[in-house]
Amino acid sequence: MTNTVSKAARKSAPPSVKAPKQSSEKPPSSSSRRRKKSKVDIAIAKKLAPAAAIALLDKTEHASDSLAPALDILGAGVSRAEADGKIRVQLAFDGGEILPVEMTAEAGKALAAGLSEELAAKAKR
Repeated sequence: MTNTVSKAARKSAPPSVKAPKQSSEKPPSSSSRRRKKSKVDIAIAKKLAPAAAIALLDKTEHASDSLAPALDILGAGVSRAEADGKIRVQLAFDGGEILPVEMTAEAGKALAAGLSEELAAKAKR
């Protein structure tokens, strides 16, 4: 007896289900799953956004012997950064906007030390 199946029967038959191939590869690490930044993303974060903020603040009126104008924020917090070896500080504004800023861990330590010194000096005044 020969095994003959018509073309029509083959087309109407449900497809066979194959078991997924077992992979010996490790799942991607969290750092490799992160989206790589494009050249435009990098230019915006490193050049355009800081330049725009500085230019806007520079347009405010202030006495020449006073401190340069600064962003007025409601608060700040720290969270996990996208890049390894960095920390993220998030500046919160009255309107609910959040401005994330990433820096190296060393810069974060320097910021923490500077904040501690300034707060201690303010407490003594």
